[in-house]
Amino acid sequence: MTGKTHAAFGILLGTAYAINTSHDIGTSAVMIGTTGVFSLVPDICHSGSKIGREFKLLSRLINFFFGHRTLTHSLLFMAIIAVLMTLSNIELTYIICAMLGIASHILLDMMTPRGVALLFPLDYKVTLPLTFKTGGAMDLSLATTFSLLTAYLLYTEIFHRTLEWIHL
Repeated sequence: MTGKTHAAFGILLGTAYAINTSHDIGTSAVMIGTTGVFSLVPDICHSGSKIGREFKLLSRLINFFFGHRTLTHSLLFMAIIAVLMTLSNIELTYIICAMLGIASHILLDMMTPRGVALLFPLDYKVTLPLTFKTGGAMDLSLATTFSLLTAYLLYTEIFHRTLEWIHL
C-alpha cells in the first residue's frame, strides 16, 4: 500500500480510538497524530518511502541488515517499540496509539501479494486471502474510503459534542 493509504488508515484508527476514549480535543489531536505518524514507521526499511526519505541513513542500514517488510513489519518490531516507549515513560495512551498505527500498516501490507514477515525472524510471509496491488485502483479507493470515514467520525463527534454543549 502507498503512504497515503497507510496514513489514512492510521488516522482513521486514531480518530476512532480518541473518540471512544473521550479525551479533550488537544489530547485527541495528539492521539490521532501519533497513530498517523506511526502508521508510516514500518516503512523505515524502504528508502523511497515517506519516512525512509526523511531518515535516509537509518533506512538504508535497516534495509541492508534486514531487508524490506521483515523486522519492521513484525510482531517483534511492535514489541521493541512498545518496550522502548515504556522505558521512556511515555503515557500508555500514546503507546497504544503507536501500536495501532504500526498494526494498521502491517495489516494493510498483508493485503498485498508480497505480504509481510509477521513472525520475523522466521522466514515466513503472511498475506491475507484477498490481496491488492500497491498503488492500484483498490489502494487509492481504500485511502479515499478511510479519509471519508475519518471525516464522518469527526463530523458526528463534533455534532454530538455541540448538542451536549447547548444541552439538547
